[in-house]
Amino acid sequence: MTSAGAQSPTLLVSSRFSDQILGYDQNGAFTGVFARGGGLDNPVGLTFGPDGHLWVASGNTNQVLRFDGQTGAPLGVFANVTAPRQLQFGPDGNLYVCSGSTASVLRFRPDGTTLGVFVQGSVIGGNTSMTFGPDLHLYVGSVFNNHVVRFDGRTGALLGVFANTGMNGTHDLSFGPDGHLWVSNAFGNNVVRFDGRTGAFLGVIVADPLLQAPLGLQWDDRGDLWVCNQGRDEVRRYDGRTGSLQQVVVASAAGGLDGPLFFAFTRTRHGPQLPAPVPAVAGSTSWFAPHGLPAGSATVLGAGTMAGLLPLPCGSLVASIGDAFILRVAAADEAGRSVFAVDVPASAAGFQFLFQIVDLTGCAVSPVLRQTF
Repeated sequence: MTSAGAQSPTLLVSSRFSDQILGYDQNGAFTGVFARGGGLDNPVGLTFGPDGHLWVASGNTNQVLRFDGQTGAPLGVFANVTAPRQLQFGPDGNLYVCSGSTASVLRFRPDGTTLGVFVQGSVIGGNTSMTFGPDLHLYVGSVFNNHVVRFDGRTGALLGVFANTGMNGTHDLSFGPDGHLWVSNAFGNNVVRFDGRTGAFLGVIVADPLLQAPLGLQWDDRGDLWVCNQGRDEVRRYDGRTGSLQQVVVASAAGGLDGPLFFAFTRTRHGPQLPAPVPAVAGSTSWFAPHGLPAGSATVLGAGTMAGLLPLPCGSLVASIGDAFILRVAAADEAGRSVFAVDVPASAAGFQFLFQIVDLTGCAVSPVLRQTF
């Protein structure tokens, strides 16, 4: 665990073959072993929860474990899961866990109560990861047949195959700030992209020849993509628009990193932030990508036209938009980022609107964004 006085990590990475969660600062310098012990054996998935603690899938013990989000101290076994893989909190506040060998996703209340199988079927064979989309539906990667499958985010009902082109070893899934779905191809050694609404294949976006069995994907506050490069025991950062390599953030085997699968940014201290949408053009779809949220938090995008004070159902919290209305609701991913798709009518051209993010889990709001389309 991180020693007293050591620098707090910005990034936590699962080191599969050393049975540890390792910490690194924003420049990739090793800050120490953040979590180990407590039965952790082959960490194959991790996420921060709304409670601020770290939840880790222990692959060789078939368990989900919890560790203190500040110190890394073991907090015990949360649940028993057959062949657990990546895990994530959903917009309902419950924990979702991929069970790779049973072709299912299980659901648990934060208190450990099992809610049973949420989705299951041969259509998601070897499922390793998943994500909730801007439409609040659950997208699951299927390794064995190279599919991304979509399920109703409330009921778990199968909605069909969302994408099935250009994949080879479908692993991690993440909706980017551009609103499109990015997928790591562990066997194809690249990252591909799909239209976030239709699933149409948009091609290879990261074609780095030094990618070897890439798995975990995360977005930073600048909108750049970070990738766990498993085969080279490192973490790489790519331009979130072009896919070009920007930096090897965590050098090969730094701090003893051995088999990185997934990773998570530590909880931000500056609270919710709402950058300007892309492309912010009337008559088209604009994508809002707020960040700085607790992982898994229920997030609301509000809009209006007048500044003012509007009480919110979250303690004494108030919004700064007097005539605010709810545009969208989503869940923050492991990096504390949400993605919202907003259709801006052509009639909005030339008008200024106010936007604000409300984190209903952590009871926090972002500064107001003033946006003219």
